[in-house]
Amino acid sequence: MKLKFMGAARTVTGSKTLCEHENIKFLVDAGLFQGSKENRLRNWNLDFNPKALDFVILTHAHIDHSGLLPKLYREGMRCPIFCTKGTFELCEILLKDSAHLQEEDAAYANKTGHSRHKPALPLYNTQDAENVLTLFKILPRDEWNELGKNLQLRFLRSGHIIGSSFVQLKFLEQDISKIITFSGDIGSGRSQILRAPVAIDETDYLILESTYGDRVQVRVTPEESMQRYLQIVLNRNGVVIIPAFSVGRTQEVLFLINKLMQNKKIPEVPVFVDSPMSSSANYIYLHNKEDHILKIENEQLLSPIAPPSYHETKSVEESKRISKQSGPMIIVTASGMITGGRVMHHLKDRLPHPENGILFVGYQAEETKGRLILDGIQTIRIHHQEIPIKADIFNIDGLSAHGDYLDILEWLGKLKKEPKLIILNHGENRSLKHLKLLIENEYHFNVTIAEPGGEITTLVTSQSPSVTSDRSHISP
Repeated sequence: MKLKFMGAARTVTGSKTLCEHENIKFLVDAGLFQGSKENRLRNWNLDFNPKALDFVILTHAHIDHSGLLPKLYREGMRCPIFCTKGTFELCEILLKDSAHLQEEDAAYANKTGHSRHKPALPLYNTQDAENVLTLFKILPRDEWNELGKNLQLRFLRSGHIIGSSFVQLKFLEQDISKIITFSGDIGSGRSQILRAPVAIDETDYLILESTYGDRVQVRVTPEESMQRYLQIVLNRNGVVIIPAFSVGRTQEVLFLINKLMQNKKIPEVPVFVDSPMSSSANYIYLHNKEDHILKIENEQLLSPIAPPSYHETKSVEESKRISKQSGPMIIVTASGMITGGRVMHHLKDRLPHPENGILFVGYQAEETKGRLILDGIQTIRIHHQEIPIKADIFNIDGLSAHGDYLDILEWLGKLKKEPKLIILNHGENRSLKHLKLLIENEYHFNVTIAEPGGEITTLVTSQSPSVTSDRSHISP
């Protein structure tokens, strides 16, 4: 089998690996490059022919792993897309939302003239997203599924988000059976909601993520920190704004708030979820019982991830109304890094008042408004106005959906057989180098780092697989 790394090599977005086995061509993941303008522009240029694909396999639904699919459909791809039930259900909302954002970006560029193209076009539109969803084929976990001659697929739970899975491919080369595993994103095993990643007994080749390959997350329970911060603001009748990612983080946050209220640790105040995508994701989380450890009493009431005082806002008008309401109350809204969305008008109204608080519960990338606020900036520009920051700013570690290097090393330690090769991807340079060194020192495994455009070939005559690299995508 030949693998070519088309994304998430020396970076954390754009996950996609082009694979070829006995004239069968397929992708494992099809993610969007995100972040800088230079990164986003890479989504327009495909280094392969989508029409030539026989199928696509998804590890999970996050846009950096699935968000290119509507673009591939637009360019002629009509092959099946294999995934788990939870991944399909999340893709239904995530891909449509991504398409809507692409359309909005194009409309804004046309309105302001901020595009070299006349007119500016979206990478793909809502119809492309709806069309590509018809290609999805749901497969069960823990079972080998035939994909073609001498090629089988199995999904195993990875504990990252609902539906997320390790992808295992079993294939024959020169009458020898081999297994290659794609980790996708690995959960920490410490989630309040999700089941832990399963151990894999053996694999010949392992494509391994390294997002947190250079860091250890705090092991202090986030419940204690959340209780302390919420008490500070609510006891002075303030409003707590919690910017949170719609899929995964919002559900963890709601679970903790509900638990604190049930145990009388914080007052039972109104809790608003002001994000339609978050509301949809809440129900998807609850009914995918194979992925979570929750005890469901009433799925319609979102028990146990929502307190009795839970409210969902359905419209922008309703959202703007609650932004004017007096506290005490809690508003969970998107986006998690304050890059847009309804969180903007909430911050505009709440930041100038010292009784309020902003509680960050996720990673804040450099150059985002979330990072600026977390770093202590005194004013922030929102909707063309300079807003003074007088509200308290809090941050909780330990809610990440990614395992850190200790989690990854523990997971690797459960292998019963040494892999022939581990290929690290989905990480920045520091994380990649650090995790490579750790694995080599701890287990003496053979480890390499995936390069943009680099290839791995498993069919070799020597003991080590062939590794080639195309570094043309790397800036000097």
